[in-house]
Amino acid sequence: MPYIRKFVKEFVGIINPLARDVATIEPAEMIGILREALDYDRFVTDDEIPSPDDEKIANINQLQLSALRYSNIEALLAYTDTFTDDRSHDKNGVALMTIHKSKGLEFPAVFLIGMIDGILPNKRGDIEEERRIAFVAASRAMKMLFLTWSRMYMGKQVKRSSFLDEMIKG
Repeated sequence: MPYIRKFVKEFVGIINPLARDVATIEPAEMIGILREALDYDRFVTDDEIPSPDDEKIANINQLQLSALRYSNIEALLAYTDTFTDDRSHDKNGVALMTIHKSKGLEFPAVFLIGMIDGILPNKRGDIEEERRIAFVAASRAMKMLFLTWSRMYMGKQVKRSSFLDEMIKG
């Protein structure tokens, strides 16, 4: 457990100065500091040198660019609170959501996409927690469950999720 203490201590060393100076640091600057200090771009892409063309990097860049419009974290968070879950009550419609957002809901048909090793299960996640997440996703289906995977992801060859084999063998 000493390694956990070390990581917590490092994290606290990053967060404490930011929390202390939160009133004077603008949101875009805060995002930039966190990206750099946590090596976040490399974390989300799993690449030694993240490409600016990577979709995840582009999303983070867009967030940081949007944050430039706000002078403080509260204003940025107030803006994000205006986003609503626009769920239609159209029974013939399709709802796109994350697995976490689907918790507690049920649907006649569920398409669980991205069942590849590295995505589900996530290679950085706890395998048992990842298994529970996959169960939550699969158990949302009332009648039909479609599980999909691809042979290629982000230009690289990938393997289907080990969870698929577990589900099929049941």
